[in-house]
Amino acid sequence: MFEAFDVFLSLPTPVLAVLVLLFWGLIALAVHRLVVPRLCGADGRRLGRFEAEVTSQIALAFGLLISFNAVWVWDRAERVRGAIHDEATALGAILDDVDDIVADGGALASERSAAIRGAVKDYATDLAEREWPRLSDGSVDPARPESLKSLRATIRTRGDDEMKDALQLAEDARNLRIRDGIAYMQPSRWGVVFLLAVLLLISIGALHGDAPRGRRLALTLVTLAISFCFVVLFVNARPFVGSHAMKPSALREIAQRAGGSIESAATGG
Repeated sequence: MFEAFDVFLSLPTPVLAVLVLLFWGLIALAVHRLVVPRLCGADGRRLGRFEAEVTSQIALAFGLLISFNAVWVWDRAERVRGAIHDEATALGAILDDVDDIVADGGALASERSAAIRGAVKDYATDLAEREWPRLSDGSVDPARPESLKSLRATIRTRGDDEMKDALQLAEDARNLRIRDGIAYMQPSRWGVVFLLAVLLLISIGALHGDAPRGRRLALTLVTLAISFCFVVLFVNARPFVGSHAMKPSALREIAQRAGGSIESAATGG
């Protein structure tokens, strides 16, 4: 089920929006053509007076629950975005400490700096090129990759305490990025919002049961509102899936910086 959902979310945003609008448009059409005439009769008077307060209460429940879902989606996205930033910042701090080692000089400074920079480059490249694509389908392995083990060993033998602390921060950020990045919202939360949206359309139709033209306009406006809400949620539903998926740009910059430092040191620049 989740795989099919990810395929849907991977569609270009305009295509996704059209499909969502078409889906809810078909439901609204069924409400207008089938449900309301059956409930209210051909003349729309079978139910008698349908209170607008019923519709307003359903709309309130729909608005609250879809807001709760939106808060979950956006809060998760901010945590993942922050973890990506913290991960890259921590790796950058290691490179800053390496620059300090080089500045202090010493017989082993070049050897130490080259080893640490190479390990940072390999790790950042591994994250960006191998691990990142696996975040989209949830197949990423949260265990330490070999590149991280190598970096830990290099810093343990050639780094200082500040580098060790920075590496721990980078690893903690990676764990948060993976844990929150591949998490799915509970299907029941989607289901409740979907059912409330259907109930809202039915209540809108019943409220205008005796006025087909007014019913068409009301259902059209509410359908657009519901569709817009779902499109926004779908576009942001998964941090690493879709047209707006988060990219490993910061990690690639770290890898490029570490590689550039190695080349510069090799040429004596």
